[in-house]
Amino acid sequence: METNMNRGRFRGCIPSYEDANLCAAVMDTNRGQWQRPDIASKLITRPNMTVVDLGAGTGYFAALFSDLLPEGKIYALDPEKPMISWLEERKKRDSLDNVSICLIGKEDPGLDQLHCDVDLLFVGYTYFHFGNPIKYFHEKVYPFIQEKTVVAIADMAPTFGQGRHTVSEQQVIAEMTEACFRLQDEPTTLNEQYLINFKKIS
Repeated sequence: METNMNRGRFRGCIPSYEDANLCAAVMDTNRGQWQRPDIASKLITRPNMTVVDLGAGTGYFAALFSDLLPEGKIYALDPEKPMISWLEERKKRDSLDNVSICLIGKEDPGLDQLHCDVDLLFVGYTYFHFGNPIKYFHEKVYPFIQEKTVVAIADMAPTFGQGRHTVSEQQVIAEMTEACFRLQDEPTTLNEQYLINFKKIS
């Protein structure tokens, strides 16, 4: 299986993951002004949840989840070594004591190694990297999460002039359905971004 976590290094306005400092500067500068403001808080329903941030990147969402979950646990997973180093530094700098950082394979998130029940698996602005998302989520995610686990996928909606590759919410729903996940509720859209929640079909 080929996932696209590494393909093309990043298109358009997004820099290479190999330069973590530049990546963070470009992606996180003024992010609070364009990022959907309600995503993290919308997904948190109690203070002791266990969250997996799949493709954590610069740790933007991992930090938000950390603040929202004083009694919880966050696993920040990423396949890029420079981003892992960046995440480790951010964890120290921002005292993200409830965040565990894990280097994963480009074709396997290693969920079987976490040995815990997952309340939320968050895929934030990284879905477009998967070369074969149906196979990835069916073989590498589905067997290792619970029926209660919410799989939340957030991304930019395709718009004219978008600086990077995007995947429509309709495509995400179709692919996740084929991977044996069911739509939990209707997608929400704001600021040309979407949030779609799924659960595994038992």
